[in-house]
Amino acid sequence: ARDAERFFVTGSGMQAIQLALQATVQPGDEVVMLTPCWPNIHAGTQVAGAVPVHVELDFSANGWSLDMNRLAEAITPRSKALFIHTPANPTGFTASEDDLRAVLDLARKHGLWIIADEVCHRFIYDEQRFPKGRAPSFFDVMAPDDQVIFVNTMSKNWAMTGWRCGWIAAPPKLGQVFEN
Repeated sequence: ARDAERFFVTGSGMQAIQLALQATVQPGDEVVMLTPCWPNIHAGTQVAGAVPVHVELDFSANGWSLDMNRLAEAITPRSKALFIHTPANPTGFTASEDDLRAVLDLARKHGLWIIADEVCHRFIYDEQRFPKGRAPSFFDVMAPDDQVIFVNTMSKNWAMTGWRCGWIAAPPKLGQVFEN
């Protein structure tokens, strides 16, 4: 459901990231993230007291891709969240719906939160591969009760750089956590 209780306005996209991390991890927990990545994802994880665990994307003549086995191997008992930034800055890696389903299945299996950074989801220029005119989203493949927190901002997709306005879409049960 995309009802109003799922959405929370923040002071910026980075504040949305910080709040999502603070809601899902404790000091010493691990956040598994794809790399190369925007440096603030790594730094934001450290600010939350968690440990960034990097899973390197593969690069070939076909561009960037995610090795699901490598992602699964990075998960430990200390892992609490998967930070998935797609389309990714700086690589341009864009997960397919099949990739997102596989990540979601992995998160379900291990009881992990997914922090879905989709701030560039409208930056798509391959209409054959992405006929919806945007990148695939966890919204396309998830169930309403899945542990997915979306972080977003006005500054990227709507070219409003400098407008310090972001938002979170998350299960309504986290509402009081974000408000606190």
